Amino acid sequence: ASFIVAASPSGLWLVDQHVAHERILFENHLRARARGAVEGQRLLTPALVELTPRQQALREEIADELEANGFELEGFGPRTVAVQAAPAGVAASQIERLLGEILDTVEREASARTLETLRRQIAASVACHAAIKVNMPLDTPKMEWLLRELARTEAPMTCPHGRPIVLQYSLREIQKAFKRI
Repeated sequence: ASFIVAASPSGLWLVDQHVAHERILFENHLRARARGAVEGQRLLTPALVELTPRQQALREEIADELEANGFELEGFGPRTVAVQAAPAGVAASQIERLLGEILDTVEREASARTLETLRRQIAASVACHAAIKVNMPLDTPKMEWLLRELARTEAPMTCPHGRPIVLQYSLREIQKAFKRI
């Protein structure tokens, strides 16, 4: 329920469904951001997120970019923000963790930050939180859709964080492992 196993005349393919979906969502998010068209989803009840003083300062510093990526945040006390909207596709239960992850990543990589790096970091975090989860069974049409969409990406072999998406074992490697050759 975490990997897609596919066979071809050349061998066997193992695809990590979470990172495959993450790659697809990442590239879709970056294209939408370039068009200024990232979709946000309004929450029925705002999520209250407590931030550290440093996270609060960073949130204010990158507020425009957060908004352009689907977030709508309002101050709710000295260290709390009310999340009114978040990027579409992210479950409400993931919003606090997502926002914290974005702010922590921005803090860790502050010296190397450019607007493009910031956009890629936000897109990678959003994609990870919105992607199909590990241990989530997929039916055959969903697996086929995932593989088709992955094939259309610019970098189908690695996720935005650099992890492999696909492992390929050639027929020769399989035969050799079974001592057939």
